[in-house]
Amino acid sequence: MAITIRPNDEQLAILAKAQRMTAELTYSKAIFKGLAEYVQLKKDFDELEKKHNALLNAHAELKDTVTMYVMSKTKLERMLQNDAKAQD
Repeated sequence: MAITIRPNDEQLAILAKAQRMTAELTYSKAIFKGLAEYVQLKKDFDELEKKHNALLNAHAELKDTVTMYVMSKTKLERMLQNDAKAQD
């Protein structure tokens, strides 16, 4: 299957850059190699994004846990102080 393209100057510059980056001799090979790399990078990105979101959620849960611990500790300390004052 043949694909005919008539790129403008900006697109030619992009094609030349893709050709250099992929170390291919023709624009078409560079395009297909670039697309194949994009597909793999997109999969990798999506996987990393899922891991990142899971870590953000775990961080938020841990932060909430620490906040609740500090609040409970403060409340307990106040209760103990009030009990000590009441016994005096």
